[in-house]
Amino acid sequence: MSGIKDSFSSKWGLIFAAAGSAIGLGNIWLFPYRVGELGGAAFIIPYIFCLALIGVIAIVGEMTVGRITSSGPIGAFQKAAELGGMKGNIGRGFGAGFGWVCTLVALIQAIGYILVVSWVVKFVIGACTGSAFSNTGSLQYFNTISTTQIILWVAISTAIGAVTILKGIEKGIEKCCKFMIPAVLLLLLVLAIRVAFLPGAVAGYKYLFTPRWEYLFDARTWMAALGQVFYSLSIRGSTMVVYGSYAKKSEDIISSAKHIVVLDTIASLFASMLIIPAVFAFGKDLSRGEAFLFITMPEIFKGIPLGQVLMLLFFIAVFFAALTSLIGMFEVVVEALQNKFKMTRWFAVVLVSIATVLSCKWFVVGNIRGTIDILSLHLIPLCALGSGIFVFWIIPKRLVTEEIQSGHSKPIGKWVIPTGRYIFCGIIILIYVLRLK
Repeated sequence: MSGIKDSFSSKWGLIFAAAGSAIGLGNIWLFPYRVGELGGAAFIIPYIFCLALIGVIAIVGEMTVGRITSSGPIGAFQKAAELGGMKGNIGRGFGAGFGWVCTLVALIQAIGYILVVSWVVKFVIGACTGSAFSNTGSLQYFNTISTTQIILWVAISTAIGAVTILKGIEKGIEKCCKFMIPAVLLLLLVLAIRVAFLPGAVAGYKYLFTPRWEYLFDARTWMAALGQVFYSLSIRGSTMVVYGSYAKKSEDIISSAKHIVVLDTIASLFASMLIIPAVFAFGKDLSRGEAFLFITMPEIFKGIPLGQVLMLLFFIAVFFAALTSLIGMFEVVVEALQNKFKMTRWFAVVLVSIATVLSCKWFVVGNIRGTIDILSLHLIPLCALGSGIFVFWIIPKRLVTEEIQSGHSKPIGKWVIPTGRYIFCGIIILIYVLRLK
């Protein structure tokens, strides 16, 4: 059981913190990139389908195992194994071992994430000073800032996230996310409305909402959509488990999960309705990866009245989204160090920060896209599947039902456990099988 007594102050504290973990670069960078790469609505359709089938139940499951055990992934899955009758050192070791895998995946994601966050921080500063706006070429500018003083800016970005979680759950994570998530959505909406008036933007909307059928019937599109759901919703057996452990018994997990999915989807669609039409309006390339954020969008802002102000607002929104996701990843590892090794929060945060900076330097710099693909297509869905098996198959059905019912005003439907067992776990397995063909 967790020794941490801090918790979210209210339902909306939990919702905004969890939505903060979900809403991030996966929404503003990766989702529009996937939309552009995989046929517009041909990607959005399987994404919405996977989201509707498994998004809510996935969050409910992970928050449930966190709250029922009052622990992060290591303690949670160890206790889940015991509750499911897996006694002895083998059972406990199996559960704890899977928890360590989920914790490590969260750390790997943070290590890859922090490099991109450092670019965002540089662009926020560059938009303020005008250097990101007045340069002669955005490609050259990005190449310069992405290869100059890399570790220094990674360290600065890591420190910003560390300071936030040092203040704890209610005064740090919750307070930060309650401000930043509404700000992200508002800024994206304002920018999307402005882009809608650009000449040629209509072609972008047509591409965005018209499916390319050859992509829709490609198993790779569905695998990418599934990976996007897990990556974007932070479903990886870690952050939602930890946040669930900080949730009070009186909180309605089902209602919270629905709000989180809605907020996350809105962010992804707002980002796409901003970026895709802007790309079409200026005749840019749809399949340029990081160019969407760091090359294409700066070039577009240069051609719009008050472009420097709009650029600043855009990168502030990206920074807020990225930071709230980053602190969720950090919190997973910090919680593990505090509870398994009895470290103080301060020492755990410093240790995670140092490990993140050094690992980013050694393993991620120069291979950021490969790191993201390995996470979103392989490791994150695997951890999500394992988490689902523990919650819906190993822990006794009665205990899971009682925990989900806690805080829910009406009797939960009979659909909850079967959906988790057969649809959530089944879809992940099916997509993996199809992908192997």
